Amino acid sequence: MNARAAILALSFILAACGEPVHQEAAAPASLRMAAPVPLAMDQAMAEAGAAQAAPDAATPRYLAERQFWVFELPEKAIETRWQAHIALCRQDCEVLHAALSKSAHSPVSAALQLRVGRASAEKLLGAMSGPEVKERRVEREDKTLQVVDVEARLKTLGDLRDRLRELLAKRAGSLKDILETERELARVQGELDAMAAQRKVLANETEKILLHVEYRPEPSLGETGAMQPLVEAWRGAGRAFASSLAAALLFIVQALPWLVIVVPVLWGVWKGLRRLVAWRRARKESA
Repeated sequence: MNARAAILALSFILAACGEPVHQEAAAPASLRMAAPVPLAMDQAMAEAGAAQAAPDAATPRYLAERQFWVFELPEKAIETRWQAHIALCRQDCEVLHAALSKSAHSPVSAALQLRVGRASAEKLLGAMSGPEVKERRVEREDKTLQVVDVEARLKTLGDLRDRLRELLAKRAGSLKDILETERELARVQGELDAMAAQRKVLANETEKILLHVEYRPEPSLGETGAMQPLVEAWRGAGRAFASSLAAALLFIVQALPWLVIVVPVLWGVWKGLRRLVAWRRARKESA
């Protein structure tokens, strides 16, 4: 009897001790089943982000490009090369500015500003390039946001204009409503024309290349060699002498009117003093 009671008690103790062990062992299994859920959410968010980034990557970029070239040529060849480059600007190209400077006191120089389409730019720039190009600089500016904004405004204003035209075509409402619709249509059409002009300007900037060309004479040996400090010193001495001579000449010219007045007065004073001295001497001798 006692043995049976002891066996039953021992079995209850083992059962009671075994239930928590079973529950604690089952808990990690449930956690292991739930663990992939955050990973799945992260993967879904990554796929959604990639789907949103895909249109941005496909959006074309609008870049305004400007190039700056400097030619160093013999002074006699500057005008010929300048005219030859103007003649190259033919198809899809326009001359915005052309200037040639000639003077007896300064070397010949020239400048040229062209706007050429990207399709024709490679051919034109290839024809202009050469060993005389001493400096070349390229600047690019992103105009994508401006172009997208202007195009969106154009679409919105175009839709609004079409709706206003439909309202006017129906002739619905009172005369006052019709007049207000016409005024609103005129206002929208004005804004639409302004946006179209702005889009044309942006198209010129992004679809074409703006080229600035400067033509300089080749530097002489004295300007580039070891004698350059002496040449600059000689020029500085000449400028200093000329400045001093100019200052002296300016002083003489400014003082000349006063000499016309002062010299006769001084001469009269001197003659008076001489007479006074002679009169005193004669008086002393007579005394």
